[in-house]
Parts: sequence; structure tokens; C-alpha cells
Amino acid sequence: MKNYFPVLFAAIGLAACNGAQPNQSPAKDSALYSDIIRPVTDSIRQFPDQHALYYRRALLLFNTNPALAQADFEKAAQLDPANPEYWAGAGEAALVENKYPAAAASFSKALANAPGYTYLQYRLATALIENRQYGEADSLANVLAQTKDARDKAFYLKARMAEDKNDTAAAITHLTAAVKAAGDHPEFEAVMELGDLLRARKAPAAIEYYTLAWQLDTLNAAPLYDAAQLHEVLGHTDQAIATYRRCIVLDPGYSPACMALGKIYSDRKDWNNALVYYKLAVKSAPTDAWAYYQRARCEEQLGMKAAALEDYAKAASFRKDFKEAREAMERLHH
Repeated sequence: MKNYFPVLFAAIGLAACNGAQPNQSPAKDSALYSDIIRPVTDSIRQFPDQHALYYRRALLLFNTNPALAQADFEKAAQLDPANPEYWAGAGEAALVENKYPAAAASFSKALANAPGYTYLQYRLATALIENRQYGEADSLANVLAQTKDARDKAFYLKARMAEDKNDTAAAITHLTAAVKAAGDHPEFEAVMELGDLLRARKAPAAIEYYTLAWQLDTLNAAPLYDAAQLHEVLGHTDQAIATYRRCIVLDPGYSPACMALGKIYSDRKDWNNALVYYKLAVKSAPTDAWAYYQRARCEEQLGMKAAALEDYAKAASFRKDFKEAREAMERLHH
């Protein structure tokens, strides 16, 4: 079986790098005539029956105009109905647009031309779940559970359905099975979700999964931060401090970890250490009113009245209804 879809999404990624401008939101009428897309649009006007041209333009449009991309994928598929890559692209674009029935229909047509392709089965099941067609999605999940290359996807799907039905225990069971089935390559989002579900129950095992998530993406401080938060809840303050510090070493601009450390030390009345971390928080989040307020509290406790007044004033300027900051300013003025 040809491995279609890594090619599809590699092409989408390339289109994003070459043409998409993150801060641009071109109007539909102008999107087809942007600098990167105009040559393909002009070619389509000359050769309106060339399915490959519509497919190429759909890839270029996908990241910034998924609705237009969907239309082009569908046009390519109409011109070449036996190409599952075109139908799959239409399905992906429809998912982005929250057009779940259309997504399911497109993935079904892709599967008709690539029967047994597990990725398409997984995406079809995803669209069905989004459309609340749980029975059909569960049937596909059961099929995937019998495969070698997508067994973990079956459990991801079942966990998603369990969460939709507010069955947290079942969701945890399915996600645990999914992570185990994936071996060395579980999905980051699934591992994080499992950690979150366990953390909500104050289960120490959540820390194991947050650590695994960090190992999957060692540049991401969020999993370590979540692990540190649970350490705090469980009363493991020293482990929390060590883990928050790892967050800051990994990402010096990770303000939540700085704020959390500042709070731990200020709760201990260790104002000097608290001030260190609140300074880092202000540096990494220079418009965060609470960071200025907490830094001001430390400065006030350390007798730094002028600095405290300045920071309370900044806190009040960034948050107009900041009653605590204004009261602190009045207190210091008197």
C-alpha cells in the first residue's frame, strides 16, 4: 500500500514555510492572487481540467484558508476520483473548518480508493467522533485494535469517546493502553491528557506521564511545570522547587514557573529568594500585573519603599480594577 499521507502533510508544511504569513488573513477574493498562489491560479485559468494544479493550490492555501483549500481538494478529487490523496486533503481541510459530515464523507471516499489504510480509518473515526457518530467510530476503533501499526490509535479513539461521555475512569484505562501500545513513540497530546486526567484525581502516577511527555518534547517546559504543580498538591515541596527550576533552566522565559517559585518562597517569608523569581517573572512577562504586584510585595517587605510603589503602580496600570495594588499604594503613601 502506498504511504500517501506523510507526502500530503509534508507538502502542506512546505507550503506553509514558503507562502503563509502568520499575521496575514487575506480576504477570500484576494487569497487566490497572493504572490505565492497567483502563478498556480493563473495556470488553473489556462488549464481548468488539470487536477494536479488544484491539489497544488490547495496545499498552498491549507494553513491560511482551509475553506478555499477544501474547495480545491474537492475539485481535484472530482477530476481524479480514484486519487485518495485528494479526498484525504478535503477531509483534513473540512476537519479544520469543523465541517464534520463533509470530513467523514471525504475520508470515506479516500478509504474506498485505499482500503485498509489505517491512517485513513483513524481520521475517518476522528471525524465521526466529532460528529457524535460514536457507534460507527467505535467499530472503526475495533478494526484498528487488530492492527500492528495503529493499535494505539484505537485506544486514543476509545479514550476520546469515553471523555465525551464523561467516563473519566474508562478514558484513563484507554489512554494507558494507548501509551503502552505505542511503545517508544506515543503521541505527546495523549500522554499529556493522561497526565491531566490522573492529576485531577491527585494520582502520583501523573508525574510519570508528564515526565514521559517532556522526554517526547524536551524543549517544552509545560509538562515539567504540570509535574511540579502536582508535587505541590501532594506536599512534595522540595521536588516541586527542583522541577520548577528545571523549567526555568529549560526555558528562562517560562513565567508560570517563576511565579510558582516566587509564591513558594513568599509563603515561607523568604522575601529575598521570592524577589529573585518575581524579577524573572516580570522580565519574561512584562505586562503581567500580578508579577509586578508580587514583586512589589517582596520589595515592601524588604524595605524598598520606592521600588514597591513603582511596581504597585505598574500593576495597577496593567489591570485597571486591581484593588489590592491600589490599596497597597495608599498604604505606602501614608
